[in-house]
Amino acid sequence: MPRFLRNATPETYFIFSALVGAAIAAGASMIPGLDFGFFRILLILLSIDVITYIAMKRGWMKTPRQRSGADR
Repeated sequence: MPRFLRNATPETYFIFSALVGAAIAAGASMIPGLDFGFFRILLILLSIDVITYIAMKRGWMKTPRQRSGADR
């Protein structure tokens, strides 16, 4: 898995992050103190993923591939 993410494109990284975000939202919605609603938590986490994706595509943030040196 680490090698897969190290060579990930922004799109792959976004999809992986979105799936992890959905899992976190599902887990957090089961904890009474953190239960703001599954969809509200998911929306917050996905908005962070979208901002990260846009930053990678615009070049404001290095992609995992660029950080590992795979694009050289």
